[in-house]
Amino acid sequence: MNKKKIIAIVGLMGAGKSSVGLRLAQNLKYYFIDSDQEIEDNEHRSIADIFAQDGEKYFREIEAKIIQDIVSRDEEIILSLGGGAYLNHETRMVLKENATVVWLHASIEETIKRVSSKLSRPLLNNKNKRQVLEDLARIRYPIYQEADFEFDTTNLTFDELIDKIINKIKTIS
Repeated sequence: MNKKKIIAIVGLMGAGKSSVGLRLAQNLKYYFIDSDQEIEDNEHRSIADIFAQDGEKYFREIEAKIIQDIVSRDEEIILSLGGGAYLNHETRMVLKENATVVWLHASIEETIKRVSSKLSRPLLNNKNKRQVLEDLARIRYPIYQEADFEFDTTNLTFDELIDKIINKIKTIS
């Protein structure tokens, strides 16, 4: 499979994966897929409900399978991944083999602002958001660093970020 056909976007919740992914797909004329939305569509329930009813382990198993299914498609795809998806070793290897992986991140302060208005964040429910995000960053950032490209979204406008990503992707085409 041509590695450039799939661009996978990874990062913590609130990094902008879905909104950036959708705009990239529009600009590049790629198909956009949000892995969390695919999971919800397949399971006929929300991520929060899956976590509450079946736990994180079950969710991660479904997530890995769906990502593998998406990556096997012969289409040009921008794939926005859930924040924890890239932690799965098998998923990471499949993406490294079949996709260009882009890591988006922002400061913890900016991330808190972005996620505070969202109610559908199971990992943040009834918890100290700063502490949870700092803990997630400490655990996940070393793994996210395995991505092909990294962009700090903290001080970029949306359009600046899109331009930077497209220009970087063009260097590998």
